[in-house]
Amino acid sequence: MNTTTAARRLRDRALIGLAGLGVGTGLVLGGAGLATAGTVPTTHPGEPTVAMTITNHTNRTEFLQSATPGAGQWVQSPRAQLAPGATEIIVSHAPHSSSENVMVSYRIGAAGPKAVYNIENAKGAVNLNATGTTSGSYRINAHINTGYPAVNVGYDLW
Repeated sequence: MNTTTAARRLRDRALIGLAGLGVGTGLVLGGAGLATAGTVPTTHPGEPTVAMTITNHTNRTEFLQSATPGAGQWVQSPRAQLAPGATEIIVSHAPHSSSENVMVSYRIGAAGPKAVYNIENAKGAVNLNATGTTSGSYRINAHINTGYPAVNVGYDLW
């Protein structure tokens, strides 16, 4: 094997490695928004799971005030702060319950009103009844994408 052939092989291997790294990074970054309650590992068939996607469309940071996975436990807990324009995915599951009521509340800005994100995940009763804000100048658009037992819900704070 001559020096030119060895150099080409080394270069080709380096390029293949960089391409693989780029693809892997793209999958990780692109796949970050793909988490769903249906992908949460379950220990008991039919156990309730919740994936909440929250997007802050305001010009103020949201500061976590309280959060509870209800009868469940966090798989991915809420962030302490959600910056303007940021999105987070909160995931929980309730392996020893037939229902799950997840509630997360943030303060909008340092001293602003509250934004409450709620999902009740129960057979025949999936709802967003307690979702809302404590000020008329902000609103939450919410939509349930999948139903019981693996609920996926999106929230947009405006």
